[in-house]
Amino acid sequence: MSTARVARLLSILLIGGLGVTADLTVNAQQPAAQRPQPEGYVPRGTRPGKGLAPGMKVTDLGKGARTFRINMTKGDEILSGMTEFAEKYKIKNGHFTGGGAINKAMFGWSDVESGNGQKQIPLNQEAEIVSLLGSISTNNQGQPNVHVHGSVALSDGTVKGGHWWEAHVSIIAEIFVTEEEAAPSEAK
Repeated sequence: MSTARVARLLSILLIGGLGVTADLTVNAQQPAAQRPQPEGYVPRGTRPGKGLAPGMKVTDLGKGARTFRINMTKGDEILSGMTEFAEKYKIKNGHFTGGGAINKAMFGWSDVESGNGQKQIPLNQEAEIVSLLGSISTNNQGQPNVHVHGSVALSDGTVKGGHWWEAHVSIIAEIFVTEEEAAPSEAK
C-alpha cells in the first residue's frame, strides 16, 4: 500500500469519526520544506534574506592577540572590575563572555520612544548568570569603555536582563576576554 493511501486511510479513521474529513494525501507526498506550515512556525532550513542591512560596516580586526580568564569572588562588582582590568592590561579592543552568580544588579532597557534613556531594572536577590556578553573599546580620550548585556535566571526560573549597569558577585563569576589587535583596515 502506498504512503499516500495509508495517510488517507489514517485521516478517515482518526478524524472521520468526528464528522470531519481531512485529505493528507497531498502532504504525505510533498517534501517537508514544501508543506504548508502551521501559523507561528518557520520551515526547517529557512535562512535569512540578503541585502537587508545597508548600514552594516565591517572592520577587519586582524589576528586575535591575548586571551584572559578573570575570576571574581563574592562582593566584586563586575563592570568596575572589567574597567580596571581593561585599564591595567591596556585592552583597547576586545570581547568577552562569562557566567556565575550575582545577588544585586541594575540592568537597563532603552526607552527609545520616550527619549528618557535607560529604564532601570533592579535586582536584589540571588540569581544565576545565564548569559554575559560584552565588548571593550576606548572612548575619544583613550579610556576603556566596557559595554555589557546579559540575563540572569531567578530561583523560580524567570529571567531578567538587558544592558548591565552594575552587578555584584554573590559566589563567583568567571569571564573570558579575547583581545583583538588594532584594526589594520576597514572594509565596506
